[in-house]
Amino acid sequence: MYSDRSDLSKYGLLEQRLLGGQVTRFHTRPDVGENQTVAEHTWRALVILNTLWPEASKNAWFYLLYHDITEAELGDLPATTKWKYPLLAKEYRKVESEYEKTLGIDSTFYPTYITDEDKSLCKMADMLELVLHCYGKIQKGNTLARPIFENGIAFLRNNFSKNPNFSPVEKVIQELENNERKL
Repeated sequence: MYSDRSDLSKYGLLEQRLLGGQVTRFHTRPDVGENQTVAEHTWRALVILNTLWPEASKNAWFYLLYHDITEAELGDLPATTKWKYPLLAKEYRKVESEYEKTLGIDSTFYPTYITDEDKSLCKMADMLELVLHCYGKIQKGNTLARPIFENGIAFLRNNFSKNPNFSPVEKVIQELENNERKL
């Protein structure tokens, strides 16, 4: 690992940033992930961001684009593990911040400050992508995706239902739930 961004050539920096997209998600649940990469997930989350909130800031786009990049160095620590072990999550976040600095994508990377609204939009897009990924697996008969699907919906509602930007997410969730009832 490089100790700081200045140690990286342009190619080295590019190589390290691109490596983040190759990480396989759901490594602890391969029966659900079916080799979805961070690049696939991120593209889908960006499409969600653009579709539900077309006026999202450039900073939100950058923030979401690089939100999982540290997983190339640190691995994909599942959200449920972070929830279960808050001390681990806190230390993991510290190390993530260090590696983001190495890659030059810490807070100095963004043209202006990342607002709480930007972060909320990105987290909603990120989690809705997880829900939609699992929904696609359920539609194909993979019942092992159901608990993750349901946990994702619960997370979104528990954390964002009072957020003024949550309405389009709730509409998508309601459509999915209505489709589920028809099956």
